[in-house]
Amino acid sequence: MTRLCPTPRRPRRLACCAAALAALCAGACGGSGDSAARGRAAPEPARAAAAPAAAESVEPWTFDNEPGAVLRTAHFRVYTTQMDPILTQRLPGFLEAALEHYRVAVPRAAGAPPLPNPPMKLDTFIMRTRPQWERLTRQLLGERASPYLKIPRGGFAYGGRALLFDIGTHDTMAILAHEGWHQYVQRTFAQPLPVWLDEGLAAYMEGHRWGAAETGSAIAPVFLPWANTERFDALRDAESRGDLVSLSRLLESAPGNLIGPGGDAREALTYYAQVWALAHFLVEGEGGKYRHELAALLADAAEGRVARRLGAVFGPEGTRILSLRQGPGVFLAYFARDLDAADREYQDFVRAVVRPGSRGPIVEGRSPLAARAQ
Repeated sequence: MTRLCPTPRRPRRLACCAAALAALCAGACGGSGDSAARGRAAPEPARAAAAPAAAESVEPWTFDNEPGAVLRTAHFRVYTTQMDPILTQRLPGFLEAALEHYRVAVPRAAGAPPLPNPPMKLDTFIMRTRPQWERLTRQLLGERASPYLKIPRGGFAYGGRALLFDIGTHDTMAILAHEGWHQYVQRTFAQPLPVWLDEGLAAYMEGHRWGAAETGSAIAPVFLPWANTERFDALRDAESRGDLVSLSRLLESAPGNLIGPGGDAREALTYYAQVWALAHFLVEGEGGKYRHELAALLADAAEGRVARRLGAVFGPEGTRILSLRQGPGVFLAYFARDLDAADREYQDFVRAVVRPGSRGPIVEGRSPLAARAQ
C-alpha cells in the first residue's frame, strides 16, 4: 500500500499495506553488536536485464470516457489513463525487470533455482487521478473496497491485480515495485506468506535506480535492495528514539490499522522499516545463515509445501498458523526455535545497519555491513 516518507518530501508510499489489509479484511488465502557484520560478504544484488523490455502491443482503452491505453508485455497487461510519455515508455521494461528481480533476488543469494513465472499475465491499473482510482476500486472490489479507499497515496494489490494512481514517475515506479511483489505472490504462490515476510520482501524489492542499458540508447532499471534511503532513514530514526519493537512483536503486528485516518504515521514508517531490515537480516545477517531457509520458504510457498512443514513442527495447529498469516509460527518452523536468541541477532543487525557512516553505502545501493568490512 503506500509508503510514508520521513523526509520533507511529500509522503510517498503508505500504500504498502495492501497485502496486510487483504489478509485482515478479506481473510486472505546471544550476539554482540558486531556479530551482524561477521561472516561472508553480502550477496551480489540481483540486477535488471541489460536492455529494457518493450511493449508487445499498445491499444486504446477508456475509463469513464477518459482515453487511455492497454500496454501488453510478456507477463503484464497495464491499463492506464496516465499517458505521460516518460511513464508509459518506461513501464514495460520496469515491470519485466521487477518480475525477474522477484524471481531471482533471494534464490540467487542462496544458490537456489529461480521462483516460477506467474501462470498468467498480471493486470496492473495506473489511473491518472485519485478519483478515477476510487471509482475503479469500487467497481472491482464492490463491498470490500472500503478499507482500501482509506489509503492516502499510491494504491494496493488485491487478488493478483495492482490498482494504483499516479503520484509522480519516480514514486509511482517505487510503488509498482512494492505492490508488484504482492501481485506476483498472490497469482503465483500456492500458499500465502506471513504478512511480516510478504511486506518485508515487498519493501526489499523497492530499491532501484535507472542506468544506461548495455546496448542502445535506452535506460534500464537496476534493482538494488539496499538503495532505499527512506526505509533506512526511518529505521535509523526509530532506533535513535528507542522505538524499535522486538522481533516477537514485529511478527505479531497487524499493519492494516496503521494506514489511513486514525492511523499512526510514524508507527507505520517504523513497521515498514523494520520488516525491510528483517528481510535483509534473513538474506545476509549472521553471515548468511538464514538465507537458505528463506529461499526454501519461498519455494515451499510457491509449490504449496508450507503447510506440511508447519504440520511437522506444530501438528494440527499448523493449518491455523498458515491461515492467520501473523505470529511467530512460520519463523519458528523455518529459521529458529529460540525466538529470544533470534531477536538478539536481529537487533544487533539493525544497530550495525544504522551505525554512523552507513548512509553513504545505502545511497550507493550497497550493503553498509559489506562496505564496513572492506
